[in-house]
Amino acid sequence: MQIKFIFSTENKDVESWLEIPFIPRIGEWVTVPEFLKEEEFAEIKKSANCWSGLKGVVETVDYRKNNAGHHIEIIVWCED
Repeated sequence: MQIKFIFSTENKDVESWLEIPFIPRIGEWVTVPEFLKEEEFAEIKKSANCWSGLKGVVETVDYRKNNAGHHIEIIVWCED
């Protein structure tokens, strides 16, 4: 199943579609560089006001439906 990750800071959101074998839970920490390409990671790190640049916390896990079918949408907060 496709999972839409939204890595979010105060100033910017970066979307990334991934297929992973697990669904993170709300409140769990994820290692952000594992999920993003180098350019995307640099973009989100530059937009953060105060962030260590390594881990983000899962804020929401939602189940969505679009024209392509069902997917999971996860928002990861990337600010300390």
